[in-house]
Amino acid sequence: MAPTDNSLMLLLAALMITTLVVAHVRSFLEWRTRTRGRPLPPGPRPWPIIGNLFDLPRFKPWHKCLAFTEKYGSVVYLQVLGKPIIIVGDPDVANELLNRRSANTADRPRNPVVELSGQEVNFAVLPYGEWWRRHRRAFWHHFNPGVISRYLSIQREGAHKFLASVLTSPYGMKTNIYFTFQSVILKIVYGIDVVDASDSRLAIASAALECISQATPGHFAVELLPFLRHVPAWFPGAGFQKELAMSKIANYRLKNDLFHEIKVAFDRGEHRPCVAANMLVRAQESTLSFDEEEVIKHICVIAVEGSADTTGHTLEAFCLAMALYPNVQKKAQAELDQVVGPDRLPDHTDSNSLVYINAIVKEALRWHVVLPQGIPHRTIEDDELNGYFIPRGTTVMANVWAFLHDPQAYENPFDFFPERFIRDGGIDPNVRDPTDFMFGFGRRICPGRHFAIPSLFINIASLLHVFDISLPLDDNGHPISIEYQESHGLTRSGHIHMYCYIFDFLTERTLL
Repeated sequence: MAPTDNSLMLLLAALMITTLVVAHVRSFLEWRTRTRGRPLPPGPRPWPIIGNLFDLPRFKPWHKCLAFTEKYGSVVYLQVLGKPIIIVGDPDVANELLNRRSANTADRPRNPVVELSGQEVNFAVLPYGEWWRRHRRAFWHHFNPGVISRYLSIQREGAHKFLASVLTSPYGMKTNIYFTFQSVILKIVYGIDVVDASDSRLAIASAALECISQATPGHFAVELLPFLRHVPAWFPGAGFQKELAMSKIANYRLKNDLFHEIKVAFDRGEHRPCVAANMLVRAQESTLSFDEEEVIKHICVIAVEGSADTTGHTLEAFCLAMALYPNVQKKAQAELDQVVGPDRLPDHTDSNSLVYINAIVKEALRWHVVLPQGIPHRTIEDDELNGYFIPRGTTVMANVWAFLHDPQAYENPFDFFPERFIRDGGIDPNVRDPTDFMFGFGRRICPGRHFAIPSLFINIASLLHVFDISLPLDDNGHPISIEYQESHGLTRSGHIHMYCYIFDFLTERTLL
């Protein structure tokens, strides 16, 4: 090689090194300017390039997140492939960051699973902005506290149907629970009368949620490596494509099939009293644009999907708790006997007098946390928290499960003990209320929470007033040991050992 060639190569190498050094110095100075010298929150030491990829908890992550909190403090920082994540393990910090500073934490992380599974119809996971606001306003109009009273009679009728289905088929309890809540919400949203659990429309929402319910952060590799969305389903390791595609088809059906039914009825002048029809009436005042029709469809979808989560899974867990804690059941039934009596069923109007039943509702929500880490938030701008720098675009995960199993707030937190919420014959306002956390935070708090609580109340009160729930017996007449076990997922049902047998001894009560 000629001397001039060597000189040229050295010059190019020097320029490359200089460019890299300048870029590094510039990046460093920009970072120093952004952080103003404030450190990132503590957390496990990251690896080069991949960061804390191997530290990211994937299976029942709320347990490892609690371990992180115990080791590093109330705010734990992870960085996965360049994406910042913080885990909030203290309820006061969560309140500060996600409630008081909701204007900066109301966004959602961008997740390819949302689009691949068809969950963009769910405004709970939409990015913060005007499109989300349109959905939120429309939903709130039909589910704010001022209008919930118009739905109580449908909830009560659904509870009565639930009792009848339990009486005829106690072994199909999970199906009975799902049928109850879905038939009620389908009536309210679409004006549909579902006769029995064989109705094909009931299966649509279940299929739509089946995949997304497993999507804890990092569950699907495509969440961390978005380019994998372009990998064909037949490629080894790309089986997630089939799962997500099935979920997308189910979401498409849920969005369009049921709405088409009500739209056809509406166009021929048949006005069903339901949310969808009321929204169509309001939209009829002006020409119904494509965007407006999409919003109506999405509102109906999230109402149907949401009813299957908090209420259905919580009622499952409640039934298990009654079998495991018979003394709680007896106290609740004694209150029902005194307040309601033997000649009728409980009603929403009995709520103020049924203090222990209300305490059971709170304890059921606390004991079995359906959304143990909620839905992740995302910061919009740089922020500071307790002296730590929080970069914009940081995913924020609140460990709601840990908040509601904190032994400092709840003595013996793994026991089912409704008395913890009662003081001087009423609900104690000084005890940490599970509904302050498990429905989300700030501007992204679940707008359907005012519908969910009375739904749980009427079903729990009605079930306890009519039936006894006890553990099954073995061949020798001894109770079979059953234990509570958490399931994995974004939303959790109450998985237990030998679950199907728990209703062997769900029997009618004798009301004297």
